[in-house]
Amino acid sequence: MVTDDDQQHRGPGGPVAEADGTVPAVGVDGLPEPDPRPGEPAETSAGPSNGADPAPSATVTPPGVPADVGSDGPAPAVVEDPAAHPPPAEPPAIAPGPAEPRPLRSQHARRRRKRRITVWSVVALAVVVVAAAVVVAVQRVDHPLAQPTVASGHPTVTTVPGTAPTPPWPVSGQAAVAIPALGYAEQSGPEQPVPIASLTKMTTAVVVLRDHPVPLGADGPTITITPDEAAQFDVDLDNDETNIPLQAGETLTELQLLEALLNQSANDAAYTLAEWDAGSQPAFVAKMNALAASLGADGSHYVDASGFDPRSVSTAADTLRIAGAGMAIPTFAVVAGMPTVNLPGVGTVRNIVTAIGTDGIVGVKSGYTSQASGCMVLAGFRTIGGRSVLVLASALGQREPDPSPAPPATAAPGAAPTTTTTSVPYSSIEAEYPLRYTEPIVDRLLDAAESAVVAVPVVATGHTVGTAAADWGGQWHVVPVVATQDASLLGVPGQQVAAAMVPEGPAGAGPHRGTVGAVRFTLGSQTETVPVRLVHRLPDPDWWWKVLHNS
Repeated sequence: MVTDDDQQHRGPGGPVAEADGTVPAVGVDGLPEPDPRPGEPAETSAGPSNGADPAPSATVTPPGVPADVGSDGPAPAVVEDPAAHPPPAEPPAIAPGPAEPRPLRSQHARRRRKRRITVWSVVALAVVVVAAAVVVAVQRVDHPLAQPTVASGHPTVTTVPGTAPTPPWPVSGQAAVAIPALGYAEQSGPEQPVPIASLTKMTTAVVVLRDHPVPLGADGPTITITPDEAAQFDVDLDNDETNIPLQAGETLTELQLLEALLNQSANDAAYTLAEWDAGSQPAFVAKMNALAASLGADGSHYVDASGFDPRSVSTAADTLRIAGAGMAIPTFAVVAGMPTVNLPGVGTVRNIVTAIGTDGIVGVKSGYTSQASGCMVLAGFRTIGGRSVLVLASALGQREPDPSPAPPATAAPGAAPTTTTTSVPYSSIEAEYPLRYTEPIVDRLLDAAESAVVAVPVVATGHTVGTAAADWGGQWHVVPVVATQDASLLGVPGQQVAAAMVPEGPAGAGPHRGTVGAVRFTLGSQTETVPVRLVHRLPDPDWWWKVLHNS
């Protein structure tokens, strides 16, 4: 704020004098010049700097101050005459022009940083691409070559040479032989379902063991005999059924009842197992028929668990299907092959089928009723070269031969002639062993079927079985492949062996002399798989081909 005193010390537009009477230097723009920087000499004049002497300044002596005051006295305040220093004229106004673009330093820095990031990103991407290409190339060069195409040169089907012997079929009834592992089965002729007596119990045992498996060496769960089941013993005696004495409240294991069922052909054991398994006889019989259908035993139909009812029927071939399914269960095979068994209340008793345990016979079951006559299934093993197969034989409806005809009576003169074909009736029930004629028939069938089995060599070591071909390096390369070991199967003359080539695993890099597959031979359920290898190496393609193709 400018006061009256300030106005006294300056003219219009002039600078204000300081308190000590001095007037600050005035710049060209009329503003006071700044104080000199520390260490710099103060300018004594605001005159021109072109070297000319500055013009003397006009001084004004304030009123009341003598003009001749000496230098020794205090210096009077000097006030410059405003007229001596007129304010500089303002420069002429210049029309504004277009502003000159001047990027700021921060903008330049950002642009340079962007350019550096872009350049380094491109460089990094190029490095990554090159590195990835190198990695892929190395992997492809080192990667195992593709599996050669292996083609079989072995016949797809070959026939077992020779002629199978004709089984000694019985003159009556029906019979069949089977070797399940070979898929071999023969029968005596057209079959019709007939009563099979206690051969029905094989189906009973299979159903129970499938529903309640008993591991080898175990006894299975315990079963308590009910009063009704115990009373069945007396009924069986009256009906001349085979059985073992069962007491109400007695507990037997599943294994013990199976031994009574298969070894002693006990009907009461069959009924007890059926009730325990299914809750009722009809429900269990339904399971039996379902099992027969699942095994392809279409000629079989059951109405009871023991076979005492003549309406339980089957065929010779069907009984072998059931027996084969049973002998595939280890516990069934063990029980059916026991020559003797020890049962509670009975002690040690011999198997009803006395041939079991002799002459290589390992099972399985017999049956007899007056309606069914003699029925029997026997099993044995045929072993050749360390390989064994189960052989089965069956005969149904084998009646005991009649005794010799009675001598003709002497006819009285004029009397009608007497026939010579009458024979004395023979009751098979009174026979000491009703199956004594059936067993030899089945035994001979079993021996014939076993002797029909022969070893069938299918391939020898080094035998060429096909070729391996590979399209490597732009051309096809074909190399023979050979078997690495001998192999054989068991079969019956006239059967067919199927062969097929099976590629297995990569050939690998290097000499390519490893196995390139296998040849598989099949006959029935038998299978032999023989690895095959290349006779000599397949040539390696060059590395460039591997880079382009070996992925």
